[in-house]
Amino acid sequence: MLHAPEQEHVSVVCVGAFAPRVFQPAWFASKQLISEDDLAEAEVQIINSDVCIFSTSWFRFEAIDTRLAVTSLATGIFETIRDLVLGTLSAAPEFPIDKLGLNSTFHFSMPSPEAYFEFGHELAPKGKYWDSILQDPRTASLKITSERPDKHQGHVQVRVEPSASISHGVFAEINDEYRAPQGQEVISAEWVVDILANDWEAHRERVRKIQSGLIDRVWES
Repeated sequence: MLHAPEQEHVSVVCVGAFAPRVFQPAWFASKQLISEDDLAEAEVQIINSDVCIFSTSWFRFEAIDTRLAVTSLATGIFETIRDLVLGTLSAAPEFPIDKLGLNSTFHFSMPSPEAYFEFGHELAPKGKYWDSILQDPRTASLKITSERPDKHQGHVQVRVEPSASISHGVFAEINDEYRAPQGQEVISAEWVVDILANDWEAHRERVRKIQSGLIDRVWES
C-alpha cells in the first residue's frame, strides 16, 4: 500500500448469548487480560445484569445479553484488540456465539477536491440515471456486499461515504462477518476462538487489499 489510511480503528463484535455483569474491569484484570493500570483508569459507564459498558485509554467494551463488542480507541493496536477478545472468549467459552464481525474503519485524504468528487462519481456513476432526475447528484453513501473468499459462512461488506473529519476525504468501513458453521449446534464460543487464533492474518490481509484498492487507485490515477 503506497498511501496509508488515517484514523484507522478496529472492532470485534460477537452476537450470541452473554451475561453482561460477568465482564466488568475487575474480571479482566483477574484473568490478566488488562493491567492493574488499565483497571485503575477504567471509566465505567454502566454495569448491571443487562448491560456492561466501560473504557480504558485504548479500548471500549460493551456487552448486552445478545451482543459483545470491543473497539479500539488507539491506532495501530489491531493485534492487541484481537488478543483481548481471544483471551476473553478463551476465559469464558461457555457463551454461545452465532456471528462474529471483524470490523475496520478508516479515513483517507484525496489528492484534490476534484479527485474527491470524481471518486464519488466513479463509485456510483450518475449519468445514466441520476443526472436526468436529480439536480447535481452526489454520492452520500455506498455499500457493497460480497461472498466470503474462504470456507466460512458469512459475507464481506464495504461501506464508503464522505469523511466527517477530513475535508474532501473519504470514510470507509469494512465488515468481515463470519457465521457459525451450518449443521452444528452452537453451544460455546469455540468456533470464534478458532477463527481469531487461525484466520486473523488472512482477515487483516483482506482489509489491506481493500484499503489499497480504494486508496492507491485514487492516488495513482
